[in-house]
Amino acid sequence: MPSCPICGTKVSEGAGFCPKCLRRLMKGQAPKGKSKKKLVGIIVACVIVISAVIVVTTHLPKVPSGSVAEIDYIAFSAYDFAEKLFAPKLTSFQRDDFWKDYAGKQVKWTNELKYISSEKEGPVAYFINPLDWARTEVVAVFDESQRSTLIELELNEGDLVTYTGVLASFRGTEITLTDCTILSLSIVPLWWNGDIDTYNKRILVGDEVLCLGPSTYDDATEYRPRLPPKITAIDRETGELMWESERTESILVGIDSQYVYGWHLAQLVLRSEPDYPWYWYASNITALNITSGQIGWWSYLAKDVDCMWKYDCLPDEWSQSDFVDCCVLGESVKEEITEEGESGLAFLVDKPLLSELTYEYQGVIYKSTCAVYGGAGRECGALQALDQQTSEVLWMMTFQEEGMNDFFISEVDGILYVSTDNGVGAFQL
Repeated sequence: MPSCPICGTKVSEGAGFCPKCLRRLMKGQAPKGKSKKKLVGIIVACVIVISAVIVVTTHLPKVPSGSVAEIDYIAFSAYDFAEKLFAPKLTSFQRDDFWKDYAGKQVKWTNELKYISSEKEGPVAYFINPLDWARTEVVAVFDESQRSTLIELELNEGDLVTYTGVLASFRGTEITLTDCTILSLSIVPLWWNGDIDTYNKRILVGDEVLCLGPSTYDDATEYRPRLPPKITAIDRETGELMWESERTESILVGIDSQYVYGWHLAQLVLRSEPDYPWYWYASNITALNITSGQIGWWSYLAKDVDCMWKYDCLPDEWSQSDFVDCCVLGESVKEEITEEGESGLAFLVDKPLLSELTYEYQGVIYKSTCAVYGGAGRECGALQALDQQTSEVLWMMTFQEEGMNDFFISEVDGILYVSTDNGVGAFQL
């Protein structure tokens, strides 16, 4: 039975007044006995709700601070990634499975720029992927906020650019990255001279002069339909042409502090005796002043020389060019210059072939390498940079798809000099 909330007198169910204190009872007022039960029920319900909230929030997936979750980064260079993705031995299903493992992850790549276009999604840069520099492309889609950076850098075709991006898709031999950000120019071009003849010319470097010239008899004489090659001197600091030799078809032999040395074959006559061929030759050595190109001195060589027995130097078929490079240029000319040369004398014949030439500079190995061109064949004239410890390919450069004839790295100032069929240039490493 309910009771009065004032005096505690028992009252009948539905009574409007307390019979003792005459206190009016509010209609619908909770009786005192039931009020405690309801309070307990409410407390229990609250405890249940709070417990449920704690359990649910504890088991929700955790999101890192910030508006966007962090993207996984993979340490694959563009060359290494493309080499694995487009490996000929992979089937299309295997290639798709490989891509699924890396799609949506971030990379930091360095590639050679082809061109930049403006598209509806923002600026898009097209880079050469030198795994196959005629067909494979990396398409980097940049956010609109990156447009001003791209403009400020004044990027040109052939520039080596470092950037980040997210692996978005691939098709054929094309890889597309989104959310890209420019980081830097990996190699800073100091100058480029494309107005001089550099075809098949190698490099010799003096203190202030960079010299270009043919290194073999074939390169000096088999030039048609091009113009006859000349030895050329270029200012190392500015890239400006200093002089060209007057004589054509000369081989670049050496350089020292005073002169650039050229060699020109005047006459080569085969003489023979029964079962014993021998040769008589005449040739000119010309010492050209290193700053003006004027002749400082010259030497005329004419000797009867038992120079080369057919099987002594070259066991297979050989030619006049083999004879000149192996015997005349390699021995007599070099000896003559050594007797007359100045300090710092260096010979081109002592420099390794391009295929064997390497430089090490600040933990990076630089070497020439080969790449597939148009899926048809291999062209060996790109420059590759590899991490000295891991051998990872950091980047590869084709120099506007022309390939290179020779390169030299100055360890004093870290400047890379490159001779290509498209010109000669200097880059700051």
